[in-house]
Amino acid sequence: MRPFGRNFLPGPTDVRPEILEATLEPYYFGFGEQMQQLMARIQPGLQRLFGTTQTVVVSVSAASGMMEAAIRNGVQHRVLCVCGGYFGELFARIAEGCGKEVLRLNVQHGQTLEPDELAQFLDGPEIDAVTVVHSESSTGALAPLPELARVVRARPGVMLLVDGVTSIGAMPVEMDAWGIDFLLTGSQKALALPPGLAMAAASPRLLERAQSLGDRGFYLSMTHLVGAAKRHFPLTTPALPVFHALDRQIERIEAGGGLAPRFARHAAMAKQTAEWAEGRGLRVLAQPARRSPTVTALELPQGRTSGEVVAAMEKLDWLIASGLVPHVDRLIRIGHMGDLEPAHLEALLHQLGTVL
Repeated sequence: MRPFGRNFLPGPTDVRPEILEATLEPYYFGFGEQMQQLMARIQPGLQRLFGTTQTVVVSVSAASGMMEAAIRNGVQHRVLCVCGGYFGELFARIAEGCGKEVLRLNVQHGQTLEPDELAQFLDGPEIDAVTVVHSESSTGALAPLPELARVVRARPGVMLLVDGVTSIGAMPVEMDAWGIDFLLTGSQKALALPPGLAMAAASPRLLERAQSLGDRGFYLSMTHLVGAAKRHFPLTTPALPVFHALDRQIERIEAGGGLAPRFARHAAMAKQTAEWAEGRGLRVLAQPARRSPTVTALELPQGRTSGEVVAAMEKLDWLIASGLVPHVDRLIRIGHMGDLEPAHLEALLHQLGTVL
């Protein structure tokens, strides 16, 4: 069994033994008083993670399920999708799969959309929503979300739908203060939990729009999900093991001083990775002012492919990731998030240096 501290994938991340232990707690009726108490207990911690006073819902789904919920509950007809990597494009494809008209705003991989560019584009075709990936884990780029949100909020009737999958739990995210209408994440990223849960929150105006949309379905209906969560119940059968892990992790974060030291640790590991890479002449794909604290994408030297590097590391019992389309062979990606510590990262980088 691989020891904790050797998994540097951008997800699923390493899970601490005491969090895994929580998944072994005995089962009980998922709609009874014990579940209701658990959901009431975790809600304040989830709200702190999201930076919101709105109800945070927990869905038994992948984060892409909540991306679809964002579209089904927040888009009337036409949505602008900011595509600067694999997950920005995924948001666009999900919107198309839901029958919405999609306009793509393509950004060079490793770059981010800047507020003035978004403002210019919003002067064009009429849209009713914008999708943004906060931390694009295929490129390691971090969008200037507060500034982009300010541009969107200046347009009445335009909703801002945000993928916070590799940002929530690793850096400050202020849903209410920034004016985000829909914000989502998954359990297996910066929260360092087993896969299986997705979390999301919606603004009052998005919930009002959702009420008017007849194709939002049931399982992904935010009005249904929020209604159940306000009564401290799940909408559907809960994945009890992962709920128990979430409960334990929120408790652990609070006992460890809250979110501030967690945010500082992630920022330190991103800096540590970039300095190591640049010291070896490797190019970090994202620009210095726009680098994510959770994922670093590195260009490999000529003649090396990600497949061989990833395989060589795995033989040594270390996990890193290759690039995603269209940079599968050219990039390696290091996920430095969750409960990993700088000492774990130092050991990984030393080993990666020997492989490269």
